[in-house]
Amino acid sequence: MNAIDKLNFLINDKNLAVELRDIAEKVLREERITFEDGVLLYEKGELGYLGVLANYIREKRHGDHTFFNRNFHIEPTNVCVYDCKFCSYSRLIKERAEGWEMEVDGMMDIVKKYDKEAVTEVHITGGLFLSRTSNFMPIFFANVKHIVPELHIKGLTPVEYYYIFKKAKLSHYDGLKYLQSCGLDSMPGGGAEIFHPESESRLHMINAQPNNGWIFMSRRISWACIPMQPCCTAI
Repeated sequence: MNAIDKLNFLINDKNLAVELRDIAEKVLREERITFEDGVLLYEKGELGYLGVLANYIREKRHGDHTFFNRNFHIEPTNVCVYDCKFCSYSRLIKERAEGWEMEVDGMMDIVKKYDKEAVTEVHITGGLFLSRTSNFMPIFFANVKHIVPELHIKGLTPVEYYYIFKKAKLSHYDGLKYLQSCGLDSMPGGGAEIFHPESESRLHMINAQPNNGWIFMSRRISWACIPMQPCCTAI
């Protein structure tokens, strides 16, 4: 059964709620759903139902093609100057002895472990720490591309770059373009789900990065033509 058959089967299901059928018919007609439709989908749309809608749109736009990414992660440090309530990963400067800090050589050892594996990407995120100079990531990116030029580097979130460039007194655009020239291919796009003021006030400690820095940096990333890939990371 192809995507359109599945969608029609769903629409003709007598047990489907009328309001959910209306949304499915909108999708079939290629009409944009409303904000209210989105709320309804969140509250009442079951996973299988949502999957049928999403797959129909996917195949309509891109055909029946699915691509898989095999990546591995490197976290250079969990020592961080920020103290976000939701983060059990980080250690503050005063807790530095309980955390970890990796140098470029140690990170490269991890990359080399995957030399014979069919990996396509290295994903790098970590804490924000003063000891990391502006040259740390450029050196690592360049070393990775020298050894494994085909490996995609998805490196650091906007808040990390905002912090790095501020400490290095670099313009955001110039800093991003320089990192791109060293091997940066894309950046993880997680974190936007916590930008609502109510969520932010509950999740962040007083000294945390304000979300306008994340938004500001995301715009600069877009201007520098660096892709941001969807993920579920909020740092």
